Amino acid sequence: MEILKKFFFLFVVIGTFSFCLTSCANKQYHLAVDASIISKGQTKTHVMDLVGKPDYITKTEKGVEQWYYYNDITPFYKKIPLIGGLFGKRELEVIQVTFYMDKVSKVVYYVTEK
Repeated sequence: MEILKKFFFLFVVIGTFSFCLTSCANKQYHLAVDASIISKGQTKTHVMDLVGKPDYITKTEKGVEQWYYYNDITPFYKKIPLIGGLFGKRELEVIQVTFYMDKVSKVVYYVTEK
């Protein structure tokens, strides 16, 4: 009977630990897919319908507007305080959509260090 209690306790501890690890996991989201559906000539409204609201917008005097979409693709273990830096650098996915006269003129997808 005592052994059964120990196994039950161990099972509860392992189950709780596993649940905590899965709750730390982020939803998988890849901007590369979004970048592939944006094409030259699309309007701002169409891009907004496809990809959503941009994270950052810049405008120039010449009528050029750039929209930026960001996604942190750093694995969870690189975000652990104190030891996360030992596992390498953090990474960020970026889409840069350039509009000229309210139409897409260029789409750039890249991954950079955060």
